[in-house]
Amino acid sequence: MRNIYWIFIAILTLFSCHTTKEVKHVHSSTFIKNFHEGVRLKLNNEVSVAIEKFHACLKEEEDDDASHFALAQLYLMKNDLQNAAIHTKKASEIDPKNQYYQTELAFMFQELHEYEKAAQIFDKLLKDNLQNPVYYYGSFENWAKAAKSDKALLTLNNLEKHIASSPEISVKKFQLLLNSNKEKEGLEIILSAKKKFPDDASIIANLVDYYMQRKQYAEGMKMLQELVIADQNNGMALLMLGEMEMQNKDEISGLNHLKEAVRSEGITIDQKMEVLISIQNFKKSDPEMESLVNYMVTRYPKEAKSHSIRGDYFFKENKLELARESYKNAVMCDPNLYPIWNQILLLEYQNQWYDSLNVDSEKCLEYFPVQPLPYFLSGVAKVQKKQFSQAIARLQEGLDLILNDVALEVEIYCQMGEAYFGLKDLENGKLYYEKSISKQPTSLFLKNNYAYRLALHNIELDKAEKLIDEVLEVAPGDARYMDTKGWILFVEGKYTLANEFFGKAYSGLPNDKIIVEHLGDAAIKLGQKEKAVDYWQKAKELGSTNLNLDKKILNKVYYDPIY
Repeated sequence: MRNIYWIFIAILTLFSCHTTKEVKHVHSSTFIKNFHEGVRLKLNNEVSVAIEKFHACLKEEEDDDASHFALAQLYLMKNDLQNAAIHTKKASEIDPKNQYYQTELAFMFQELHEYEKAAQIFDKLLKDNLQNPVYYYGSFENWAKAAKSDKALLTLNNLEKHIASSPEISVKKFQLLLNSNKEKEGLEIILSAKKKFPDDASIIANLVDYYMQRKQYAEGMKMLQELVIADQNNGMALLMLGEMEMQNKDEISGLNHLKEAVRSEGITIDQKMEVLISIQNFKKSDPEMESLVNYMVTRYPKEAKSHSIRGDYFFKENKLELARESYKNAVMCDPNLYPIWNQILLLEYQNQWYDSLNVDSEKCLEYFPVQPLPYFLSGVAKVQKKQFSQAIARLQEGLDLILNDVALEVEIYCQMGEAYFGLKDLENGKLYYEKSISKQPTSLFLKNNYAYRLALHNIELDKAEKLIDEVLEVAPGDARYMDTKGWILFVEGKYTLANEFFGKAYSGLPNDKIIVEHLGDAAIKLGQKEKAVDYWQKAKELGSTNLNLDKKILNKVYYDPIY
């Protein structure tokens, strides 16, 4: 609803000196008191009580136009259009020469959808106000809504005659004629306006719409090209032009216009996201993408979408720390986005950022307590941090939530096996490894890990050797599997044969801290102390977490590993 409320000080002026009609008498003190009270109450937004005061004025003087007009404005504030119309009409009848009242009455009829009555009042006002554009547009809009297109067009012609022609008037004529099925006349007007105002964006934009709706794409493309010059920040025009150029295989210009669209106004953040996704999918790597995704987080700092698209870009570019930072900013904006939490946790898991994984998995569970994957990843982090009892609790919670996900179930059983081995609960460690392998009997990874754990605790070495032999039969050249075979042989005291397997593993992974340390272990058992220390020193430089490593280096003696 149109919220035009006359300042009540103006009403007081009207009350004090009726300039458009002769003052017949002086108001009583009671009338003046009620009127002033009504004004004060209105200014304090006490609408209902103010209405009572002005009605009290009318009981004393039923033809007081200022009181009627004040009541009209108060009823408007209550959204009571019917009563507002009654009092506006009454005020205008009492003082028909008051243009304020007449204007308000016209707008009131417009609100009540009595468009023809509104238009007639505006036309009447125009007779004495040929330079007032408000009245012209009021007349035009209401004749148009009343489906009187000829009268609406006449009003626009008079506006041009008495004031000036303009692009806005030409566009309104064009749209009016199109809506009246007078397409030819409308097109003539807009093309004539295009010659008169060749760089006006509103005229060009209307021509774009006209040609596109009629599938006259060549003309539409021409107008689009002009529009992006005339209105360089018109995001929709840039987007349309870029998409059409891409369809026409003009990829260089198309991509440039799409990138400009991202930086412009006029299109939604979702549309910008679609553009960025399409650019990323179109080109393996685009040097401008980083500046575009940085623009998005600057332009929309509180939108999770802008941070997530930045994260996707850095993930694709293998800048994983920056990707994680962006994803974390996204969930700070909106923590209820499980896919982004999932991406954060998997990044930390895959890159062995276990400290962060331990914290972030717990944060994720605050929002998604029925998702099993965060429980698993929390368990993984706690196993790595040697919080074995807490790990088992989290893993069991995740296990209870699994529905038809054998792969995750296997992973949880494996981690529970790791946790129980960490607690030196060997029976439960074996139990859960056996469960994991029974669910996925072809998994080389599970068999290798189980074999290694058995050897590390020097139990069931025959089973460990059988498991690793099955693995090596399928993957004979894998360095880690050869290292496990070597470790089993080492525990069995077969140091020369163990050294051979460690050497083969080292050829495949020369910078693996565990393999390097194992070479040192074999060397010390074979009496090669200096060689052993060299390998141990290198393992330390590579980041070995064996708590006995420094002791081995210092004393040049083998000690069982402690992790």
